[in-house]
Amino acid sequence: MSTGAVQDLVDTLAAGLRRSVVVDDPQVRLLHASRHYGDEDDVRRRAVLQRDAGPEIVGYVLAQGVASWSRPGTIPAAEELGLRARLCVPVRWRGTLLGLLMVVDADGTLRPDEVARIAAGADELAALLAEDRRPELDPAAQDDAEALEDLAADQPSVRRSALRHLGARLGPRAELPLRAVVLVCRDEAAAEGGSPGHPAAALRYALSGEVVAPPAWGLLTSVRDDRATVLVTARTDPGEDAVAGLAERLVARVDAVGAGRLRCVAGVGGAGHGLEQARAVIGQARTAASAAGRVRPGPVVRWSGLGEYAVLLRLPLDRLAGPDGPGVDALPDEVSRLLAHDRDGTAVTTVLAFLDHAGSAPAAADALHVHRTTLYYRLERIREATGLDLDDGRTRLALHAGLRLRELLDPAGLRQV
Repeated sequence: MSTGAVQDLVDTLAAGLRRSVVVDDPQVRLLHASRHYGDEDDVRRRAVLQRDAGPEIVGYVLAQGVASWSRPGTIPAAEELGLRARLCVPVRWRGTLLGLLMVVDADGTLRPDEVARIAAGADELAALLAEDRRPELDPAAQDDAEALEDLAADQPSVRRSALRHLGARLGPRAELPLRAVVLVCRDEAAAEGGSPGHPAAALRYALSGEVVAPPAWGLLTSVRDDRATVLVTARTDPGEDAVAGLAERLVARVDAVGAGRLRCVAGVGGAGHGLEQARAVIGQARTAASAAGRVRPGPVVRWSGLGEYAVLLRLPLDRLAGPDGPGVDALPDEVSRLLAHDRDGTAVTTVLAFLDHAGSAPAAADALHVHRTTLYYRLERIREATGLDLDDGRTRLALHAGLRLRELLDPAGLRQV
């Protein structure tokens, strides 16, 4: 093991620079620290004493985009967090990020030759950390994560290969009841440049800590770009409520290191049994995640609560969007006639409320906060203007499905949830 050699290198580098030096893992958790040199700040003191800088600091560092850096860069000071400026050098082995070498540089006085010395130290560290077989370089873990992604692949041959791999790895667990969680993390500041790698790093952080899950559960995880997949196995069905609770905790962990820039949502799939059904439950979880904040409230959405959207969200919406508007040519004629009459959105709102309440005028009027007489008047005007028979079952089906599809095709038309 090279732990002693890493500490020796850190101490030697710090002594030569007369500055405090630390090595963190890719999730900004302390691995090694030098002695203080009078330049320590609140963040360093906490990290050394508690072995944890805290989620706000982790989020701030990741928000600088360090997970994608290939050369030394500066992490700006954040007085409100008690953080002084630092030089940060990514420690990479054959392209894989193994750690972050940080040197306090509060006044920006590091000379070019000192920066070059620190970068050279990072190269030495990479070899030592690789020798320690960091989790990032564990080929078995990487193969398992790839196989988990491949379980949901479109190609049957890829799925069969993944089933063989994970079946051999899991043994009897491969036949247990299972459920899936899919997390999707978006950088809300991406339009202004964002922080490359921040979503993936935040997801890895959420999955790398002490995830509160029953000890009887087995967890398989993978992170690919801005999406993470968690497959839960247990001797009995883990249960939707319990798995949704896990999803909520994971979303909270991502939010804690999001630095106010990331938006994380999660989908919870239905129940499955054995890896043969993993593709189905992962697909359900992905669909549920796509509904979060769009057509269902809250950051965690369950497949069982999607209703008609379980089908609509799986349609190729990008192919349905037409050149003349948000999929106008893909909507049923009944919807087009209603939209042609609707100048201010009142007709669509009225018809949707009427259909959502199974044609019950009293319930629809209550939902719209209007008098029943007002609702009857509106519906009659719609009938006269469009020629639609709102008492006809097929007309109702075309309108209901078409208006829901329109919500998905036209983001501006989505209800606020």
